[in-house]
Amino acid sequence: MVKNIPITIQSVFLFLLTSLMIGCQSVPIIHSMLDQSAQLNNYQTFGFHPQLTLKADQYDSLSHRYIKSAIKTEMLNKGYKYAEEPHLLVNFNVYVKDKIKIDTVPSAAFYYHYRRDYGVWGDYPIFDERITQYTEGTLNVDLIDNKNNLLLWEGVAIGKVSEKTYENLEDRINQAVSLIFERLPK
Repeated sequence: MVKNIPITIQSVFLFLLTSLMIGCQSVPIIHSMLDQSAQLNNYQTFGFHPQLTLKADQYDSLSHRYIKSAIKTEMLNKGYKYAEEPHLLVNFNVYVKDKIKIDTVPSAAFYYHYRRDYGVWGDYPIFDERITQYTEGTLNVDLIDNKNNLLLWEGVAIGKVSEKTYENLEDRINQAVSLIFERLPK
């Protein structure tokens, strides 16, 4: 029994470390909206919105290609077929902006607790402000009825963008698009 303790401790430590790492991963927040009158099961084909077609003087960025590829994969997985004259048009937009978050948190004031018996120095709350600057990214995916030019469904992923995001850009885009399309009814 004593020989098994180190293995048990290692297993528990490994489990806690894995849980901590998974818990610290930044997973985007997902929102979606559906036109209640839309019957998505009546649509069989999809294609990309003409505004996503590059002009002669533009180049196709990596992130643009990754997003289109991820969306195409998810649409095919949902049973739609890619077509030049589609029933559904897919459009997407990406927004990135710097944000500032200010939190007020109580702080420990050991000096004041030490001088508790001196009246005015007693237990009154002390707060610190924590200012965090970060970059927020938003990926918005729209499904549009090609015939009527009506928005049928919209999925949005909002999350923090960090250096790790850019180190694994294709994987992060695939993850966000997959989470968005989990909300697509079919």
